[in-house]
Amino acid sequence: MLKNYLEQRHITLASGRSSIALEREYWKALETLAYDDGWHNWRDFFYVNVLPNKPDDMPLASHVRRTVTACLFSEYDKGRYG
Repeated sequence: MLKNYLEQRHITLASGRSSIALEREYWKALETLAYDDGWHNWRDFFYVNVLPNKPDDMPLASHVRRTVTACLFSEYDKGRYG
């Protein structure tokens, strides 16, 4: 059962079509990071910048949250110390 605060989106993996459920704030952050990096949609950014670095022993949703958080901290540090 999908929690009220999660949003589910579909992706295509090598193993076939799948879905990922994240909090809406993470989807918004992923979309913003993609746009700021010059991508026209979050999926392109996801396939190039998030998915290739996923460890085998970590759930995909956890990896996405970790990657988005690391990107946001990186951007924060650039603004703070740049």
